[in-house]
Amino acid sequence: MIYKNLIPLYLIGLYPVALTIGTLISELVTVILIILFIFECTKEKKIFYIKDPIIYFLIIIWIYLLINLFISIDFELSLRRSLFFIRHILIVLSIAYFLTKYSDKTNIIFKLWMIIILIIIIDLYIQFFFGQNIIGFKSPWGERLSGFFNQELKVAHLLIGFFLPSFAYFFQKNDKNIYLYFFLLLYFLILILTNERANIIRGTLALFIFFLFLPNIKIKFKIISSSFLLLIFCSTIFFVKPVKDRFINEILAMNANKSIKDYIIFSNYGPHYLSSLTIFKDNKLFGTGLKTFRIACKNVSLEKYYNKNDNRLKSGCSTHPHQYYFEILSGLGLIGFILFISFFCYLIFRIINGFILSKNLIILSSGIFFVLQLIPLLPTGSFFTSFGSTIFFINIALIYSYLKK
Repeated sequence: MIYKNLIPLYLIGLYPVALTIGTLISELVTVILIILFIFECTKEKKIFYIKDPIIYFLIIIWIYLLINLFISIDFELSLRRSLFFIRHILIVLSIAYFLTKYSDKTNIIFKLWMIIILIIIIDLYIQFFFGQNIIGFKSPWGERLSGFFNQELKVAHLLIGFFLPSFAYFFQKNDKNIYLYFFLLLYFLILILTNERANIIRGTLALFIFFLFLPNIKIKFKIISSSFLLLIFCSTIFFVKPVKDRFINEILAMNANKSIKDYIIFSNYGPHYLSSLTIFKDNKLFGTGLKTFRIACKNVSLEKYYNKNDNRLKSGCSTHPHQYYFEILSGLGLIGFILFISFFCYLIFRIINGFILSKNLIILSSGIFFVLQLIPLLPTGSFFTSFGSTIFFINIALIYSYLKK
């Protein structure tokens, strides 16, 4: 009976595996958790933690998505993502509920995350040294690592999303555990070796900020730990050729244009950004609808930015703009953008206030992840895809849970 009651915790703990296997499995885990949550609330005849501005904000955003659906240039394309955005609200409530109900057993979740992440890290080292991982997957791009994701280059996003909360949980219990620091070293080095430039920047910043704001820790420790991380980062960038090519040689090659504006325009994702801005200018208030960038971008001309011989002239189209802000602006317009920005700002306020009052490292770690996902102009995945949004809202669920505690 005990194990049956703890099924929700094991499901939450297995999220990294579900996300690695694929969308179908991760969405199945989400649905089961939501069903269990609704069943528990029905049985107890009470509504759990809904009366909170964080949830109000998310509900308002969902209602706007439903309204925007009828303005979308392609109703069918936008339907699923608009309608089922509610699952993110419900998973925040579900995870918060189960973390509260089984508060003395939450170590199950973080232990599972640590074990799974350790296996993924070891697998990535094998792929780095031998050219393929333990089940024979080779990266589609030789200078980057994919691990169990095979042809998809998004393993660093998974590592960042689950490592820091797990590390924070155990660090808060015992900050002198030597195995934790060894694990941190393994994680940080392989994160850089994945060669996912934007995620390496986020992951590195996350560790620096985490150690900087650690409460009740001597300044000497913070300086030593930060210096050690900086040494690893610089050494890897300068002495590991694939990483050096990505961080130094490619950037120097792109830096032929002097201004920041030109640097962005002539970057790999510059055409996507410009296409999304053009779409937004033509649809300022409401955008063109979720998931419609792939259609709207076909009518965008970039001739004013690139000459006729530039390959970028024809690369302004994609499934999404590869940046959260541009995706929201082009898909949901100014109204949607204001709603999301208001939610982000309010949650950041709650994170800062909650951490100051509680000194809880889960709030700090997941809060850092949340904030760093919102860095302007740094490339991202799609905000509304299952993979990215699931990791995003799991961290929001952790923040929400520990804020309510």
